[in-house]
Amino acid sequence: MTKNPINFSNGNLAVEARHMHVYYNSFRAVKDVSLKVKKHAITAFIGPSGCGKSTVLRSFNRMNDLISSARVEGEILYHGNNIY
Repeated sequence: MTKNPINFSNGNLAVEARHMHVYYNSFRAVKDVSLKVKKHAITAFIGPSGCGKSTVLRSFNRMNDLISSARVEGEILYHGNNIY
């Protein structure tokens, strides 16, 4: 079975994170995350408890803005526009 590589060009990205770090005060909860999520694709984050899955999703949804001690560094692009 041959797998076709995902083509991320021509505007096929819905979300892209570039060197994203998330902090709560001085604690770095997420370190240097870069990833691409294709439009119209089912995407899952899988990992052990406490590894930062929910923190990354909260950053994509800007829910960390509700937490006064949280800050996001790096870029999160939604359809090519930086949301931060």
